[in-house]
Amino acid sequence: MTIGPRQTSTAQRLNELRRAHPYDATLQNLLTLLTAKLDLSARLPVFEYEADSEGFAETASFLSALGSAERESVQDVVRSLRLHLDRTGGRFDPASQASS
Repeated sequence: MTIGPRQTSTAQRLNELRRAHPYDATLQNLLTLLTAKLDLSARLPVFEYEADSEGFAETASFLSALGSAERESVQDVVRSLRLHLDRTGGRFDPASQASS
């Protein structure tokens, strides 16, 4: 599977965020989750195509529905990530985390 320019730049931005905030475990977890979901979202259409090509229409339909759900889930993770970054100001401050 080849990685397109958009996926590469997204991966680079995610890695930049990880390096900039190495001690914010919540941020690290959200970024790990986002990376996994983006990878799965990119692979599911291929899985769907292969199942359909092999005559497994029911499986292809399932994979299509799963792909739609994953894309929605990616948006949920992105929203949570934005909220976290807004709340922390893009910086990790253990004192502000303890008070919430």
